Amino acid sequence: MSLSSEITVSFSWRTERCFRRPRVAAVRKLALRAAELAGTGLDSENPLGVSFLSSKKMAEVNWDFLTHSGDTDVICFNYREAEDDFGAGVDILICPAFALREAAKRALPYGREVALYLVHGLLHAAGYDDLKPELKRKMRRAEKRVMTVLEKEFDLCSIFQYDGQMTEEMS
Repeated sequence: MSLSSEITVSFSWRTERCFRRPRVAAVRKLALRAAELAGTGLDSENPLGVSFLSSKKMAEVNWDFLTHSGDTDVICFNYREAEDDFGAGVDILICPAFALREAAKRALPYGREVALYLVHGLLHAAGYDDLKPELKRKMRRAEKRVMTVLEKEFDLCSIFQYDGQMTEEMS
């Protein structure tokens, strides 16, 4: 049985208007393939939620749950680790405004940066950690491995598109 027939993927888009809302089918297909490559172990009992949040909302979540100030790239909630597991699976929260800023700093395509955040969150769900240097190196190698495959199989820049200019609130 393929991964795509086993995992339920939910999707929400609540971000700044300058970011084009991607087609749900394209994000679902990308998320399923990335989850498979990352080795998340998600199945029908553990659905995947992918939410794209505005910079402001991401900063709120970052503070409320991690007590970190400001927005961030991606946050992963792995409910499978909770003792009161309700079959909630994994939620990945991604901030497109953060991706746009980082892509500009590193002269990389915005679509690739957003996909990288999805992969990064899924690797956390698979048990990878990036808090210690040796673990971070291992996670970066896994990101590179997964992204190499995804870049061959998907046109990431057509899935995630940006129309407009950065507003002050996104900076």
